[in-house]
Order: sequence, then C-alpha cells, then structure tokens
Amino acid sequence: MGHNMKIQESDLDLKGKRVLITGAASGIGAAMAKTFFEHNAATILADRDSIELERIAKEVPGSQTIVFDQGEKVSIENMCLEAQNPDILLNNAGILWAGPFDEMPSDEITKIVNVNLLGPMQIAHNIGKQMLRRGSGIIINTSSQLAFHGAAERAVYASTKAGIAQFTKSLAAEWMPRGVRVAAIAPGRTLTNINVSLLNSEEKQRTALKGIPAGRLAEAHEMARLALLLSTDVLSYVVGETIISDGGYVLL
Repeated sequence: MGHNMKIQESDLDLKGKRVLITGAASGIGAAMAKTFFEHNAATILADRDSIELERIAKEVPGSQTIVFDQGEKVSIENMCLEAQNPDILLNNAGILWAGPFDEMPSDEITKIVNVNLLGPMQIAHNIGKQMLRRGSGIIINTSSQLAFHGAAERAVYASTKAGIAQFTKSLAAEWMPRGVRVAAIAPGRTLTNINVSLLNSEEKQRTALKGIPAGRLAEAHEMARLALLLSTDVLSYVVGETIISDGGYVLL
C-alpha cells in the first residue's frame, strides 16, 4: 500500500502534544512522565502528593504541575480546567487496599470506588469534552491484570479495575467516531510503591513469582512504554482494548 513498514523515530515523536498524566508523582505515572518527556511531549503532571510531584517535575523540566484529589469531584473539575485542553490523557491514578473483604472498613470501600472508578470517569468526562470540541484526542486508562483474574483480598480494587476496562470499551465505541480514541493498559505486578506491602519480603516475592510465567516482576518503565505506543499513530487502530502486560499472569 506504499506505507513504510519500519517504525520511524518520528512516529514516536510527540513534539507539540500536551499530555496530562494523573498519578504522576510515583510508580507507573512517574515513569510515564519521564518517558513522554523523552519523546518531546509537553507534560502536565497531576497528583495528590505535592512534595513527590515537585520532585518528579525537577526530573521532567518544563512540566506543569497540578495538585488534586481524585476522590473529590470539585478538585477533579478544577484540575481539568487548569490542564487546559490536553491532546492525550493518561488516566492513571489509583489506590489499593488489600486485606480480607469482611474486615474492610465500609469507608474504604467507598474511597476505593471513588478514586479508582468514579474519579477516572469524571476526569475522562471533563477532559473528553475538551477533546470532542476539538475533534481529536487520545485517552489511555490504567486498568489492571486483576480485572481479568480472581483477586483474593483485593475484591474492591479488582472490581474497580474491571469497571475501567468496560468503561474503556463503551467510551471508545461512543467517542471514536467523533475523533477521540480510548484504550487502556492492564499492568501486572509492577515494582512500585502501591505494591510495597505485597512484595516487602523474599517469601512474598517468591509467592508472587510462582504465578508469573515470565518469572519476574514488571518495571514501571515497561508500562510507560506501552502507554506511549498506544498514544501514537503506531497503534492508532487499537480502539477500546485493554492491553494486558503481566508476564502471563492471567494465563494460569
């Protein structure tokens, strides 16, 4: 068809693109910030942790930073206004509570649902309207391998991430014809702060690795690179899918 079969450096060049990254102060979000900066994007870093956010911003020169609370609707709305019409949204922020469901405080159930499911929906709602007015945009949500696998002691977290996967499908079907492409990544066990309590001993790490055919835990930059590819025309025909990157965990 006359197309160059080789991925060119220019295909991954995001110069002139403004990228909003939530949860940018640590883990996968911080890796996204650095990765997208290295590919010439103008980065807008949003997180609730102002101290860590400023630390990451020093590693990503020229970034705009926004402190917000993803569990609060007004805070989300203010953040989205301040972000000012980004080309790409990496809808990444989330929190984890692990433990027996019957011992989970009811307030924590509400908090996890608010932050992990309603929060990303509200952000997509606000930023998406900006994109629709422009007639273009890309939204990459962060789901989890646990959206596709039983998750003892993480029932609410897994449920919110399954909700993100379905939200991604449904929103993509609605908005792709209007120029806004939506997809998602589903990270596996990644060496980030959110997983510290689950991986803070050799025994816990050995147990975790038993369920991963690849035989290792993921690095945050691997998830950031996947999000990068999904945010470019290299994977422009991927619409509504949640791409699992988990070393084979969900296969077992």
